[in-house]
Formats: sequence, C-alpha cells, structure tokens
Amino acid sequence: MEFFIKRIQLAFTALIFLSALIPSAAQAGLFTKKTSIMGTDLEVTVSVEDASLADAAFSSVEDEMARIEALMSEWKEGTPVSDINRHAGIKPVAVPDEVFKIITDAVLISEASGGAFDVTWASMRGLWSFTPGNERLPSKDEVDGRLGLVDYRNIVLDPAKKTVYLKKRGMAIGLGAISKGYAVDFAMKMIASSGIKDAIVKAGGDMRVQGRGPDGPWKIGIRDPREKDRLIATLEVSNASISTSGDYERSFIKDGVLYHHIMDPKTGFPARGTRSVTVLGPDTETTDALSTAVFVLGPVAGMGLIKSLKGIEALIVDSNGRIHSSPGISLVATVAPARP
Repeated sequence: MEFFIKRIQLAFTALIFLSALIPSAAQAGLFTKKTSIMGTDLEVTVSVEDASLADAAFSSVEDEMARIEALMSEWKEGTPVSDINRHAGIKPVAVPDEVFKIITDAVLISEASGGAFDVTWASMRGLWSFTPGNERLPSKDEVDGRLGLVDYRNIVLDPAKKTVYLKKRGMAIGLGAISKGYAVDFAMKMIASSGIKDAIVKAGGDMRVQGRGPDGPWKIGIRDPREKDRLIATLEVSNASISTSGDYERSFIKDGVLYHHIMDPKTGFPARGTRSVTVLGPDTETTDALSTAVFVLGPVAGMGLIKSLKGIEALIVDSNGRIHSSPGISLVATVAPARP
C-alpha cells in the first residue's frame, strides 16, 4: 500500500462524485459482466475486440477474488482470519504473507486516522443487524459491554514469525473495509497480465479504472447519497482507484433516526456528520480503507487527513448536503445533493 507516492494526474471534464459506473454496452468492443462475490456486487468491464478475451478476463477475476476471499473472510470457518478470531486471547496464529500484509496495512491506517479506521470493529458483530425485515438496534448498555474489545492497539504483529495475536478474549477482526479494495487491485493485475489495457473492476463502492474507454478516458458518475438514480457529478479518469463509503447502502430508520453500517469505533454507534465520502488514489486497498476512515472522522478532520497524504484526493458530502473537496480536485460544475 503506497500512501506517499507522487500525485496522481486525473483528467476531469465535469464534476466529481462517484458510485455508478455507466459505460454504454452498445459501444463496440466493450464487454461487461456482473456477479456477486465477497459479499458484494462485482462488475467488470473490459474493452477488447474478441468476446473470448473478455470471458477469459472475467473468469480470471472471479478466480482471483474467490482466492482472496478464502484467505480473508471472517465469516467462513477455517480461513486465516477466522483462526485469528477463534484464538483471540489464547495464542498467536501464523498466517500467510498476504493476510499479514493486509492486517499490517490496516494497523497503519488505524494509526494514521487516530483509530477512526479499526478492523477490530468486528468485536461488535451480532449487536447490529441491517438485514431488511430483521433490523436490530442494540441498547447503549449492550454496545458499552463490547466497546472495550474494539482497539487496534491490541493487535500484536510479529513480522519475523508472521503471526497475529488479539490480546483479549472476545476480540475479532473484520477486513471487509480493506480486503475488497485489495482484491480489486489484484483482479486488475490479472486482467493486465492477459494483455488487456483498458478495463474497470468495481466491487461495491470500490473501483479500479485502467486505461481508456472507447471514446477517451472512462466516464464515471457519482450518485446523490439521497437519490439513488440521480448523479451529482461525473468525471473522466484513467489509471486510478476510487472508493466511496456512504450512509445509504446498509441502513434503516427507527423513530425518525437513520442508522447505518459505518460504525465509529470510539462509540460503537454509526458515525455522524457525513453522508458520503469518495476517495481517489493510486491503489484501491488504500482508497477502500481511507473512505471509511474519513467518513468516521467527519468533514473537517477527514479532510485534514486527506491533505496530509500525498497522492490522495477526496470529496465529502456532509450531513447537511454541503460538498467539501480536496485541493487536487477541480470542480467544473456541481449539482447540489438532495436534502435532507
């Protein structure tokens, strides 16, 4: 993961927000396939002359992401991450190099964000449910009873032995807010290794854009956090990663209050002050984790973090619908988000 690299150059024509990718399927040589993996929607678009090349690329992406899921899922029994969680407070667990790297990167982002990003949030699992028809809002006492388990500083890493140890029984880690970005990066590497230069890999809110579309730089649209089918910006971009975290994907309303899945590790409740965060950077692992961190920090502290990192840009829609953008993003025009 490269925080400190030269500033990426992005070509913008319109505005800047993100979420919905809209390449036209009618364009010659453009092939798109959609499926589900790693608990999210996967969409792969490639620009090639032959459908067989596209099919091979899709298969390689699915295989690679399935491989990474088998390493990093905390939901599946027998994975390295499940083993770490099962042995919390008992003993260190030796893990493959890839898993050790991702957890090390996660801790670095936790440190950089003052704990706003924290993979030990998974210690709260089971208290909240955002499943439609089965929503669950825990009591403050329930949350407080688990909050002491959420602290990335209680992850002990041994680089020599490649072991991971969670100090307290009941602790757990979940890599969903960083591993999907990592998987997107590796999926794009698989596509590139097959000789395809122009492609997009999008998993949920995480996207890697490589090369160009049929008519120039790829055109990306960013959705309004409050109106699903309405774009508040578009951009043209090549060779960059883009991630969005928003309060609208997994959420429910109870007694007039919106509860969403992006938790503040310090409170155990949904982070407030932000509707959506879009982060642009050199790799999707980084943008994935940072979009969560910035969302939790809020517009002011979050933008402060972005400005401290070279090669990273962001656009934030705050809880009042105001747009905040980092200096490296040129806004040509904007459409105000819907209120509230």
